[in-house]
Amino acid sequence: MMTTIVGRLSQAFLLLLVMSVIGFAGIHSVGNPVFNIVNIETATAEDIRNATIALGLDQPLWWQYFLFMGNVVTGNFGTSYIYHLPAFSLVMSKLPATFELASTAMLIAAPCGTLLGLLAGRRQGGLLDRIVLNASVFALSIPSFWLSMMLILLGALAMGWFPSSGRGETVSLLGREWSFLTFDGLSHLALPALALAIPKIALIARLARAGTIEVESQDFIRFCRAKGLSARRVLFRHTLPNISIPIVTIVGMQFGGMLAFAVVVETIFAWPGVGKLLIDSIQLLDRPVVMATLAFVAVAFVGLNALVDLTYAALDPRVRLSA
Repeated sequence: MMTTIVGRLSQAFLLLLVMSVIGFAGIHSVGNPVFNIVNIETATAEDIRNATIALGLDQPLWWQYFLFMGNVVTGNFGTSYIYHLPAFSLVMSKLPATFELASTAMLIAAPCGTLLGLLAGRRQGGLLDRIVLNASVFALSIPSFWLSMMLILLGALAMGWFPSSGRGETVSLLGREWSFLTFDGLSHLALPALALAIPKIALIARLARAGTIEVESQDFIRFCRAKGLSARRVLFRHTLPNISIPIVTIVGMQFGGMLAFAVVVETIFAWPGVGKLLIDSIQLLDRPVVMATLAFVAVAFVGLNALVDLTYAALDPRVRLSA
C-alpha cells in the first residue's frame, strides 16, 4: 500500500513539474507584459527598460523559471502586474464563485444523468432509450458558447425568467461570498449552471446506460428477479452499485474540468470565477496570475483523482480486498 501511495505522489509531482514548464514557456512566448503596464504613447525607451528590469524580465528565460519555482516552494506566485495583488490570493478570491457554479452544475448533472441512464438501459430499444440516445448526441455535439447564448435568448430575453449575466446578490458565509443563499443569487446561478450541466447529463446518461445494459444481462440480476425482488429494488440496490465506479470516475474528472475550464460559460455569463480571471489574465499577459491559476488547476486535478481512487474503495469491496 505504501508503495502505491509513493508511486501516486511521484506521478503527481512529475505532472505538476511538467505543467509548470509548459505553462511557463507558453505564457512567456505570447507577448511582452511591459507594454500593458507602461503608457506606450508617452513612455520612453528608458521607461520600458526600467519596467522590464523591475519585473525581472531582463533575465534569461531559464533563470526566470528557476526563480519562479524557488518562490513557488515558499507559496509565493508573485504579484499581479495588473491588479497589484498577490497572484495566488487573487485566484483564491475567485474560487468560491467557480466552485459554487461547478458544484451546482454537477448536483444537477450527476443524479439526472444517472437516473436517465438507468431507465434507458433498463428499457433498451424502447421509446425512452431512443429519446435519451438522440438527445445525448445532440447535447454533446453543440458548442458550449452556442448553448449558453440559446439559454440567454430563451430564459432571459424571451421568457424573462432569469438574469442574463452577473452573480447577483450574495451573502457572506465562512468569510466568502455565496450566491446560492439568496433568491436573486440563485436566479443568476440557474442559466450558467444549466449551460455546464446539460452536456454532463448527456455524458453520464450514456455511460450509465451502457453499464446498466451490461449488468442487467448478468446472472446475479436474473437471480435477484427469480427471488421476487421488485424492479425498483433490483435497479437501485444491485444494478446501480455495480455501475457506480465508472460514473464516479467521470463525475470526478468532469467536476475538475468545470473548476478549471468553465472559461466560455463564465465569460458569456460574466460570472466572476477562476475561468474568467484566466482569460482576462491571458489577454493582459498577467503572467503571475496565469501561472497561479494553472497551478491551482493541476493541483485540483491531482487531488480529485486521489479522491476518486479513495471513493472506489468505499463503493466496491473488491478494491479494498485487492489493496
